[in-house]
Amino acid sequence: MLSEIEDPTPIYRVKVINNLGREKYAYLEPAQQSDMPNSNSLDFTFAWHDFWQKSDFDCEAIIKLSYEGDILGLIRFGIYPYPFPCNTPEYIEVSHLQCISKERRLVNPVGFWLLWYAVQIGFNYCMGETDGTLLKLDSLEDAIPYYRDKVMIEGLGWINISPGEEGYAFRFTKERAKEFCTRIEQEYGYPVRIGW
Repeated sequence: MLSEIEDPTPIYRVKVINNLGREKYAYLEPAQQSDMPNSNSLDFTFAWHDFWQKSDFDCEAIIKLSYEGDILGLIRFGIYPYPFPCNTPEYIEVSHLQCISKERRLVNPVGFWLLWYAVQIGFNYCMGETDGTLLKLDSLEDAIPYYRDKVMIEGLGWINISPGEEGYAFRFTKERAKEFCTRIEQEYGYPVRIGW
């Protein structure tokens, strides 16, 4: 990702809580092609192998959250506008975020930490749009309550995601993204960056 920028996708160790209420550690790091779930996965319904093939890793990344070697969630995002250095990066756009179901995972949170990671990349490399937007994402209808009520990201309204498929647009301004990160860090602890 971002081939012109040195070490753009760091690795973080993050605190998570297991089903017994005990603190454990999970890892946020760039995913590899071999990490992409296959098409008959019970846990991942998106076509992650196809996403990998279609990704432009000069401006996009796929990040995984793993616990004890198991991948619990994936996020694909990009920095735009692209290409660099012709354009100054302004915002992060989340293309896909998927976690295994809460019933099947051993620790939480997963989606919060994946979004936290994307926001950190935004803080490090993006100026923000003129209206203050730092991160954009479009949600399918069944995930709207998660983004609206749990993540507390600002809803913008209904959009067409693809022909015949509606979704809901959300955004974080820099200020709201900072509030989100602070809330997660206060509840679960500040992530530790691994390596430099």
